[in-house]
Amino acid sequence: MKLKNLKSVGHNTAHSYLSTLGHIGGMYASTYLHRIALKSSLSAIEIDVLNATISELAPNDEVTDSLQGLRVQFLELLQKEGIPTKVAKTYKLFIKIIGNRIDVINIQCKPLLIDLNDKVYDCALITEKYPEPV
Repeated sequence: MKLKNLKSVGHNTAHSYLSTLGHIGGMYASTYLHRIALKSSLSAIEIDVLNATISELAPNDEVTDSLQGLRVQFLELLQKEGIPTKVAKTYKLFIKIIGNRIDVINIQCKPLLIDLNDKVYDCALITEKYPEPV
């Protein structure tokens, strides 16, 4: 099996989701996650992409729909790269909330992928920082 691009797929999926392409409830996913974390007094959020779940937060329909879309996007990107979807045993996004201002979105995301052979793919860090009107 050709797993050379697995690390890139993990990074690109997370980067796309946390950019202006990912949405939850009518706002950017990164804005939504940053603000909900601040409201819940959280400094970090963990997203399990393969199970479409988010830790520390009570799920709602908007979050669930967004995470299911993220899962589908990841699986489709694997297929486009010729990587069987069953190869990914674990794919998680560890999102750290930086600062405490609701009008300045500042997060760091570290995607982590583990394949069926328990090889860990430590993907490149993703940083999103931008002003967002309240």
